[in-house]
Amino acid sequence: MFSYKNEAAFSKALVTTMRNKGIFVQRIESGTTGKGIPDIYAIVGRTPIWIELKRVRRSKTRYEVIPWRPGQQAWLNDVVARGQQAITLCCFNDCIVKIRHDIIYKQNVVDTLCCDTFYTLREVIS
Repeated sequence: MFSYKNEAAFSKALVTTMRNKGIFVQRIESGTTGKGIPDIYAIVGRTPIWIELKRVRRSKTRYEVIPWRPGQQAWLNDVVARGQQAITLCCFNDCIVKIRHDIIYKQNVVDTLCCDTFYTLREVIS
């Protein structure tokens, strides 16, 4: 269903869709940023949100190991603990899953039944 060949293609489509909806969105360049900093910073209405993106090339199953790099999950959880919003959007072949960061996912395993699931980018940003 989703033809994004990699995370960069997923990011480009998401950023374009968000900007077309009038959402402020900024890609965060990797390489020179600190350990764990997410891919995107956006302001939806008046709410700032940090967004990590992942592209997994298979259909979603109930329990998924999300390929967070060391430090990513901790950074996102720390932001949430300080009162801001942070999520991971994980694009599978058949859907996009929104993962909240108000808990630590041991060994990066997420129960996707506890996550919001979307079938279009428009649903994601609505």
